This record gives sequence, structure tokens and C-alpha cells, in this order.
Amino acid sequence: ALGMLAYITDLRCVEPIKTQQIEAEGHDLESLLYHFLDEFLFLFSAEPFFIAKNVKILKFDKENFRITAEGVGEIFDLSRHPQGTEVKAITYSNMQIFDSINKHECYVIVDI
Repeated sequence: ALGMLAYITDLRCVEPIKTQQIEAEGHDLESLLYHFLDEFLFLFSAEPFFIAKNVKILKFDKENFRITAEGVGEIFDLSRHPQGTEVKAITYSNMQIFDSINKHECYVIVDI
């Protein structure tokens, strides 16, 4: 989520003032990842235009493909936050999730 949000603005300029909680679910890990990222994109794209500086996973149900997370950040303000690249959507194109005992990685392409 932070990698995606860093396209939108320089996260070093975002203050940890406010929190927003999201919940997402899917039918497999890829759809869960898609919906998780889409929730954070929606928070930014709709009023009040919230941008998270930090994201904390509160609940992660890998068997039922549900996640609850909290973003800490603030309302986007063009006078203080540099405008980066607009992220239009999350895509399934070439989405990859690597999950092993010692390593957890995901690869996601966003539509800009």
C-alpha cells in the first residue's frame, strides 16, 4: 500500500495526524491483495482524500481471505504535498504473491 501511495506524493511530507481503517476480502490471496490496495486508493480518491504515511495490519485471516488494516496519515493538501503520479487503478496483470516461511513478497502493477 505504501509503495502505491508513494507514487501519488512524497510520503515524507505526510504527517501522522489521523487514522482510517479499511476492511477488505477476496476469494483468494490475489483478489484480497487487489481489494486491500483498492481500499487505500479509494480513501485517497474520494473525499476527504486521505493519504496514509504508515499502514498497520490489524487482522489477517489467510484462510477466509479477509484483512483489516489501519492507515495513519492526513488529508491530502496540494499546498503541502507534492503532486506525483496519479494512480488510476490496481490491476491483476502479472500480479504475483510469493509466500514462504522466511520470505513474503508481492508484485503488483498499478494503472497510471
